[in-house]
Amino acid sequence: MKQLITQYGGLKKEIYILFIGKLVTAMGSFVWPMLTFLLTTKLSMSDSTSTMIIATASVVSFPASILGGKLADKFSRKSIIILFDCLSVSLYFLAAILPVSIGTVGILFLAGLLQTIEGPAFDALTADYSTSKQREKAYSLSYLGFNLGYIVGASVAGLLFQKYLRLAFLINGLADFTSTILIIFFVHKKNAITEDTASLEENYSEYEMPVDDKLPVTTILKQRPVLLYMLIVGCFASMPANLMGLLLPLQLKEGLAEAGATLYGYLNSLNGFVVILFTPILTVLLKKLTEIPKTIVGLLLFIAGIALFSVGNITGILFLGMFVFTLGEVVTVLGANPYASRRIPASHRGRVGGISSVVHSIFSSLTQYLISFMLILTCSNYRMLWLIFVGIGLLATVAYTFLYRPDKRTFPKLYEK
Repeated sequence: MKQLITQYGGLKKEIYILFIGKLVTAMGSFVWPMLTFLLTTKLSMSDSTSTMIIATASVVSFPASILGGKLADKFSRKSIIILFDCLSVSLYFLAAILPVSIGTVGILFLAGLLQTIEGPAFDALTADYSTSKQREKAYSLSYLGFNLGYIVGASVAGLLFQKYLRLAFLINGLADFTSTILIIFFVHKKNAITEDTASLEENYSEYEMPVDDKLPVTTILKQRPVLLYMLIVGCFASMPANLMGLLLPLQLKEGLAEAGATLYGYLNSLNGFVVILFTPILTVLLKKLTEIPKTIVGLLLFIAGIALFSVGNITGILFLGMFVFTLGEVVTVLGANPYASRRIPASHRGRVGGISSVVHSIFSSLTQYLISFMLILTCSNYRMLWLIFVGIGLLATVAYTFLYRPDKRTFPKLYEK
């Protein structure tokens, strides 16, 4: 037990502040999981229409991810986060004041767009304040913080949704604002890992050494093509994971109406609880595995989880499915998040992160559009949809397996014990 706690020691103060910031932000992030319920129950939209709207909003966010990546590499990452956080907080307050309508959805999407722009800067900060050897536990701690807050937020969402939705928007804004204040006062650029830091080899792996800032990202990817292949396969692998936030609430709404929002909130609370309990444990148990094997294990657990969701609205099986699904989420984060940061020059983290976010958003939107059309074609046969994406996940697992050896050849020093 002591090892589970002490493994997060020795990090820079800023990493712990970012952990708290993630925790507080997540306590207010419960608005988004309820978006499907907002469209279908509060605004009386059909399943296919609601998924189409969500998918279209994702498409609109593509340029925001690219812009965020460029800004993160050109300007102060801290300043970018502060600016766009303040703008998004203002929009959440506005949503809390106005009556719930289709305009509320537009406000929420705009707030999400602003947070998308700041996303690459936030991710890059975690890498900026950790050495290569600390990277996995830094991301693990950040992920733990998000879910520690989410376990509270998801339950609150289920309780507030039916009668006090605007209060939920207000809490979301206050939580984000608190996170912003923490970053303003406690995250200092002077403490970041830089080329001027004494033991450069300890701070960066050989493959993270900064290069000419003007070098195009495409050149970096051409020099390390396995990164591009991993990115593409990762997008297909993310498609099954994307279902949980869209297809599961639709399935619950169909069987339980607005009461499904409460059950969905409890399922998300279980998600957060499992992350809190098992992230430290799995970090220790899987520390000898490199990133790709971890990603494969995580994806197989994802697939098992959504296979259980396909059974239907049987409460016990839904909770079991969420438990297995969440284990997959934890293992995937431990593998996929540190993967790119250890293989990309520090000078290009923001831009590569932005491109990665765009490509993942494209596939997320593709998933949502597919669900929209398939709901119509299959007359809302949820089980068939779950099983189709189980098949996609299995194909992605095979592709990851084939990429293991090329990655080992390209980055051999990352495989040295």
